[in-house]
Amino acid sequence: MHRCLELATLGAGRVAPNPQVGAVLVQGGRVLAEGWHQQHGGPHAEVNCLAAWPGPVPEDAVLYVNLEPCAHHGRTPPCADLVVARGVKRVVVGMQDPFPAVAGQGIARMRAAGIDVLVGVAEEDCRWLNRRFLTSVEKQRPYIVLKWARSRDGFLDQRPRHERQVQRISSPATDVLVHRWRSEEQAILVGSRTVVNDDPQLTVRHMPGRHPLRVVIDRDGLTPDASRVFDQAAPTLLFTAAPRPALAVEQYILGLVDDPLDHLLRELHRRNIRSVLVEGGAQLLQHFIARGLWDEARIIEGEVLFGAGTPAPDAPYPARCTVTSGPDRITLHLAEGPFTPEQHPSIAWPW
Repeated sequence: MHRCLELATLGAGRVAPNPQVGAVLVQGGRVLAEGWHQQHGGPHAEVNCLAAWPGPVPEDAVLYVNLEPCAHHGRTPPCADLVVARGVKRVVVGMQDPFPAVAGQGIARMRAAGIDVLVGVAEEDCRWLNRRFLTSVEKQRPYIVLKWARSRDGFLDQRPRHERQVQRISSPATDVLVHRWRSEEQAILVGSRTVVNDDPQLTVRHMPGRHPLRVVIDRDGLTPDASRVFDQAAPTLLFTAAPRPALAVEQYILGLVDDPLDHLLRELHRRNIRSVLVEGGAQLLQHFIARGLWDEARIIEGEVLFGAGTPAPDAPYPARCTVTSGPDRITLHLAEGPFTPEQHPSIAWPW
């Protein structure tokens, strides 16, 4: 099962809104074939694994898969039917799929065909790996990752500002890591003040990977039309109170609402956005924290000293783990869950 999880991580940033899945066919402790879900819309892990073993499946072979094989027609045929058709006699499943179109039906279909199915192996690890997918299905909102960088003396930026550009805090090595984080989430969110002050691109540039949907909250229309987040380098969704016809980006009109976060998260969920990376400023980050609308916080502390500026938010909970990236220190904070790298070495951590 741990090997399934290792394979599944190879689909990070490529398979969403689908879950990450790996599959391994084993006979007597020897791996016969492996596969993973490589691309949204492409063959699922079970299909790729069984295709790598084109001959008859041995009677004593066991198929391991970290998530229940699907039982419905989506972009691809049901994987449970393929498992039955290939004559697999025993399947070990990490966890049942809570998605309503599956939700135990794949397991039931395999058992009805006489297959011995064991469910619940390394289930906590399996849930962690697909935490984005599971949060979307179970909580009806995207998985929310808060990220900010602070100076060694605790500031997000230095005041007064003399120019409209990002004030560097993290090292080049950490910048590459942050761009990998961007590539692994479906959306990236900032508020109007970040766009006004930093003029960020919010794209993936320091490594290969797909650009996330750029989401901007600007209810009062403060962001300049020439901001780079409104260029055509990647799709942008603007949440605003009044239409801005000069901008060639998709717009969601908020109207006079007290708190736009509920509207924003509901709209992203409607679009099958499973996860969002919040790179906003102090006010936006603190708003998510105060509402309890977050799942992870990743805090980067650089070596630079600002002396004065915008204070960084306080960490919501104690760090679950700490790593170094060049001269920087990065801490991971979780809203819930028992996970630490030492307890679960086979799962993918954010670095």
